Amino acid sequence: MKACDVGTMWLVKGEIDEIDDSGVSFQMERNVFAEVQKSLEDPDEVLKENNYTYIKYKNRYYVVGEDVFKVHDIESLFKGSGQSSYFSEVRRPMRDGLINTAEDKMSIAIIQAIIKKLVGKPSVENEVLCFCVPGDPVTSNANVLFHRMMLTNFIKSLGYTPECINEALALIFSECPTSEDPDEEGGVAKFSGLGISMGAGMCNLTLSWKQIPLLSFSVEHCGDWIDHEAAKIAGCDVATITKYKEKHFSFGEDSAELKHMALNVYYEAMMNNVIENFSSRFKKMEDEEKRDIPLEIVIGGGTASVPGFAEKFASLLKATDLPFKVKDVRMAKNPLFSVCNGCLIKAISVESKLNKKPKKEPSSETTPKEDKQTTSNKENLPKKIKLNKE
Repeated sequence: MKACDVGTMWLVKGEIDEIDDSGVSFQMERNVFAEVQKSLEDPDEVLKENNYTYIKYKNRYYVVGEDVFKVHDIESLFKGSGQSSYFSEVRRPMRDGLINTAEDKMSIAIIQAIIKKLVGKPSVENEVLCFCVPGDPVTSNANVLFHRMMLTNFIKSLGYTPECINEALALIFSECPTSEDPDEEGGVAKFSGLGISMGAGMCNLTLSWKQIPLLSFSVEHCGDWIDHEAAKIAGCDVATITKYKEKHFSFGEDSAELKHMALNVYYEAMMNNVIENFSSRFKKMEDEEKRDIPLEIVIGGGTASVPGFAEKFASLLKATDLPFKVKDVRMAKNPLFSVCNGCLIKAISVESKLNKKPKKEPSSETTPKEDKQTTSNKENLPKKIKLNKE
């Protein structure tokens, strides 16, 4: 089984190694591309000889994935020498969590090339590959259906059996939040709580009750928005802000650094926007019985990976008049891989059901066992985790 978290900034593959029982491996690939300029002679030959991953689209060449930064590292050696640039600036085939349709069909071709490089060929015929998509955005008319169908059809063309899951629900499957339920053994309902996945493009939210999503949606203005707005205030480019955020920024720390103050302001604005949107939709829920149950909130995603994020989010919740009760707020065990981990759990469940062979002559005396979802028995997946970051 395989899984793929198709994010705006990163694509993450998860895979179970069933041959040597080494557990789960995760591999990341940057979701970026750069156009080859006409100043580069014989681009096809040059790109092949250097073993760069690239595509040709409408007689133009595009380097994709991690190799984009390899070619830009080479270009940096010639700065100031008068040498013309051979590659464009770094761009992304996705925007706000979805395929960037403003780029015509080029973005589709590029994202397909990156996914193909990352997931490879199926290990077995019709191997299950589960991928995630965002919930419907509340602040735009973005087409999640088009995004999902393009990915489904392409993954199927690679020879996989595609399975799709909501991004925040995948986080729920991975981290297994719990809520009080006197009807359950031990008084606890598993996979019940609020999952919040914060990526570069969107923030995805799902309120789940025993694996069933009661409320799912996404909010724009997440990681990329924070970086762009903070860069304007700090008077620097976005790349500088992003690098500072990843290496130096943390909550609970006073700093006179303008970049730090700007990031703090826009992070808080993003969090308040998420809380406000969830609160307004929670009030409209028809299931009144669930409204008084304290929610365990679990958070994942690269945007939430900065130190002190969960504590900051919890403090904002505490300072807000909420229509729901909070049990606790915690970060996912591994925020960058938690969504992919949840996709992999879903893939296990689907694979198990597909391989289940019915008995030819069932006995009338045999009582069929309850068909529990695999997620109930795979809360953390195998213990050994190998991280391959390229």
